[in-house]
Amino acid sequence: MDNLGLYGTIDWLVAKVKKLCCIVENLQNQQQLYYGSYFSTQDQINTEGGVLAMTVNNTDFQNGVSISGTGSEIVIANAGKYNIQFSAQLHHRSGGGSGKHVDIWFAKNGVKIADSNTRVDVDTNTPYQVAAWNYFVDAVAGDKYEIMWTTANASIVIEQEPANATHPATPSVIITVNRIG
Repeated sequence: MDNLGLYGTIDWLVAKVKKLCCIVENLQNQQQLYYGSYFSTQDQINTEGGVLAMTVNNTDFQNGVSISGTGSEIVIANAGKYNIQFSAQLHHRSGGGSGKHVDIWFAKNGVKIADSNTRVDVDTNTPYQVAAWNYFVDAVAGDKYEIMWTTANASIVIEQEPANATHPATPSVIITVNRIG
């Protein structure tokens, strides 16, 4: 092979590598990964008919998502579509209060999100229920989301359970958030 052919091949290869680097850089810029994983090791007790936000007091990891100082607001730092998932261990401790319903919904910047409520029944004969679902949101930078709950029965709580010889600790609330678009 003469030198002209070799240099032509090298120039072609360099051009292809540069193009590949630009494609990779564009893909990285298009979809930055933003996420957060949080949990609570505290019982969450609601007075009869009170409206409370679920709170967390521990962070597993986060990038571009955070929890406010109150422990209830999920703060989105970058615009995009996000999936907010949660689980809450509901426990009917028996006695007191009326009813067995717990209503759970999402709020954005302090305002209830329409059509986001779900009702869970926690009977005394099946005293543990796990409320767990996800909600997609279209967020702008700085939006704050909360998971709200209420019950007319003060005996129904969101309960953590410490570790024992059989199982690890059970958080009262687990929240995960990830950008999906």
